[in-house]
Amino acid sequence: MANVISYIIGLAIAFQLITAMLLLILGKNTPFVVLVNKLYEETPRDMYDKIMNAFYYAYFGLAVLLFQIAIERFGGIKGRFVFLLEGIGILVVLAILVNIPHMF
Repeated sequence: MANVISYIIGLAIAFQLITAMLLLILGKNTPFVVLVNKLYEETPRDMYDKIMNAFYYAYFGLAVLLFQIAIERFGGIKGRFVFLLEGIGILVVLAILVNIPHMF
């Protein structure tokens, strides 16, 4: 059971990283971002919409949200650089968290 949960969490992290890299390379006005943003419902009406919102946040939402905040706050190139630094910071934290069990 723990392996299945670890697999799902790893898959979610991989999708977040892939989404972050695509956002960094292509920007926010691309067909990929438009497609991903269609998964999110502002006002979920039923259980399906709530599940899709959870799926959106688990697999794409964090990367899209951080990218939008960085671009709105810092502008074009500087915002992408800040987003890149955020991504590197997240990767460092993940590397530390993954190696904690091997330290002891």
